[in-house]
Amino acid sequence: MRQPVRNTPLLEDTLKNLFYPPEKKEYTYFARAKEHPFVEGDYVVKGAWAADAAMLAYARYGQAEMPMADFYEHLNRGGLRCLNLIGEPWRGSGTQAYFAVNDQFAILAFRGTEPTDLTDVAYDSDLILWQEPEYRADPQADQFKRIAFVHHGFQRALDPYWLHIAKCVAEYRQAHPRAEICFTGHSLGAALAILASSRISDERISVYTFGGPRVGNAGFSRRLLAAPKKTIVRFVNFNDSVAQVPTEGLYESAPQICQRFDEQGRLDEFKQSFFGSVAALSSVLSRFEVKLTPELLKARAAPGLVDHSVARYCIRLWNCL
Repeated sequence: MRQPVRNTPLLEDTLKNLFYPPEKKEYTYFARAKEHPFVEGDYVVKGAWAADAAMLAYARYGQAEMPMADFYEHLNRGGLRCLNLIGEPWRGSGTQAYFAVNDQFAILAFRGTEPTDLTDVAYDSDLILWQEPEYRADPQADQFKRIAFVHHGFQRALDPYWLHIAKCVAEYRQAHPRAEICFTGHSLGAALAILASSRISDERISVYTFGGPRVGNAGFSRRLLAAPKKTIVRFVNFNDSVAQVPTEGLYESAPQICQRFDEQGRLDEFKQSFFGSVAALSSVLSRFEVKLTPELLKARAAPGLVDHSVARYCIRLWNCL
């Protein structure tokens, strides 16, 4: 078990802090990057870096768009430069990600669901399992060709940008053959990070996800975990309801390591399964059924849902360092 060694308080449990990243003065991205370098870190250090990168993918201060100058400044604080913005247009409707790099490592961070983006909501709600083609060109791929099925919405969210993403990763890998490439994301972004990583045979890719839903069936899980091995770490904050959906049975979780925060912010390996339920699915989907007025955003978020806040993942991880 990893005990918190700092006591930075969590943000209030409001709907605003559930749906949106912190305001400008409420949080500093990569504030302790020099104290805890990514390359030398264990899974908690790398998880803290990845959580900041995943939250930065929203590129917002609360509901407001983050100025691009600030976005680049935050990355620079972590010693990173943004090589590629992914999305058409970036900060438009639908999938959004960025690829940030230095000579030692790179981070591919996917944005999670925007509560007012109907395209994101449509992707989240498209729960049909759909066959996932085999993108890898390795000898063991054939045995998984016909049995890997994934969440159709996540597949639709990734496919239009896949060639761009694959090109970004391949070009960086060619120039930096030994560097780690970290795929990360929160919520919908976590699902896209998992799905994208499954399409590449590269043992120096790592995956750190936060509040991620299940992505595919047992065949997909086997494909994801097949050689070459990747480091795959799934973080779950206490009773985060999004980590419980879609319901288990047709879907299966596939991390090498699952780390869960308890109510006191202690981090420990979680070997059991998060059994999804109709109630959990309903609570997730109900997030999008109301107009998020300024007054409503001040209201308290329901238990389970508030644990999905991306800022809570960031704060709790850095508190453990």
